[in-house]
Order: sequence, then C-alpha cells, then structure tokens
Amino acid sequence: MSGTRTAFEATYTSGTAQQRYQYTVIVDQNDVLSVRDIVTPYGLIIDSMTRVPQSVVDDIQASMAQVEDLLSLTSTINGTLTFVAATTSSVTFSTALSSTNYRVHLSPSDFVAVRVTSKLTTGFTVEVSSTFTGTVGYDVFI
Repeated sequence: MSGTRTAFEATYTSGTAQQRYQYTVIVDQNDVLSVRDIVTPYGLIIDSMTRVPQSVVDDIQASMAQVEDLLSLTSTINGTLTFVAATTSSVTFSTALSSTNYRVHLSPSDFVAVRVTSKLTTGFTVEVSSTFTGTVGYDVFI
C-alpha cells in the first residue's frame, strides 16, 4: 500500500511583533492553491468585513508564489501554455506516461478559473472559464 498526498500546507507569519498576522497556504488534493486560517492580532478572521493591511496581502501573494516554486521544483514535467483569445489549450508529453494517475497544478497569469478537462497518458487539456489571452503555467506530478 502506498500513501496518497491529500494536501500540502505551509504556515507563514507577516507584520510586526505588535501586529502579527498568521496564515496557511494550502494545495489540496485537486492541486488548488488557496489561503486559509488567517489570524489577525485580534483572532481568526471569520467574516468578509475584516480588513487586512496591504503589506500582509502582498506577503500572502509572495507566499503563494513560494509554494508554487516549491511545487515546480518537485514536479517531473512543467511548462507554460499560451492562450490567445481561446478557452482551451493542450499539452502533449514527449514520452507517454504509464497511466493517467498524475496530478496537474495550474497557475494562470490572471484571475481566471482553470481546470483540466481531459487526462490521457499522452497529455492533457486545460480549459479556462472564458475566452482568455494570457499564460497558464503547469506542473505535472507523477
């Protein structure tokens, strides 16, 4: 029996000693990157009205980029897809994989929903939520 990764988490702090914020960057079993458990100097954020300083928002974005960099260092296949007024793009592997039991982590260059719509041993197709011009980075984990 072998273990299956269900999540990767990294916890960060931001701010000064008097105004310390803490948050967790997570990549879930579907390879969706997100932030959770943001703790302000006054406690856990539980509503959408709590303000977070821009410096902390900047640190959160930098932390998410760090986690993506860590994942790209451990992926076996990675690259960038370029979309020009398109909704889908495909990746073809130079050598076919032995199965479709691989994970794909996607990193769009802009705020657009992305997903893998087709996984084959020879590659996969990425779909964006609307006509898109930009890039989507990908990392394949076997």
